[in-house]
Amino acid sequence: MRGGWALVLLLASPWVGAGTAAAQPSDGSEADGTSIEPRTAWSIFGEKPDRRRVIAGIWALHPFESQFPELDPTRGVGVQVSSLFGASFVNSYGRRAYVAGLERNWATHTTSTFGLGVGYRAGVVTGYDAEFLNIARHTPLLPFAGLLVWGDLGPIGIDAFYVYKAITFEASARF
Repeated sequence: MRGGWALVLLLASPWVGAGTAAAQPSDGSEADGTSIEPRTAWSIFGEKPDRRRVIAGIWALHPFESQFPELDPTRGVGVQVSSLFGASFVNSYGRRAYVAGLERNWATHTTSTFGLGVGYRAGVVTGYDAEFLNIARHTPLLPFAGLLVWGDLGPIGIDAFYVYKAITFEASARF
């Protein structure tokens, strides 16, 4: 049933629509320029996010690996501009790692001060060896893709990202 969800999403795509807005204000704004109603968007294949932020803190949790039982700070920083992101951090094996990739949103709900989103990230990461994945014996760049859930309140953002054996939490400031 691993590919079952992908098949369900693919079959549902004609009925969901790409990039349709469920709630948009009729006049676009109030007198002070803020949005009257929240904007909600849905897209199966993902929409380009409108997020610019500096990632100031990264923590990792490995719920499926007993050797890393606690939530660990990774001493990492990063940046995201639109759908592109990059970061540097110390991984759970104590090695400096670099990650770069693309972020897309499947569903978002935003107002002028609050935002929630669900989507995915895909890209490449360095800093791991065969101890982590056997394929790392052959290449220093490992591909990844995983599920993303994010929330913004004013200029502060919190992201949770699940990939392979880890859940990463990020604290960020929007600019």
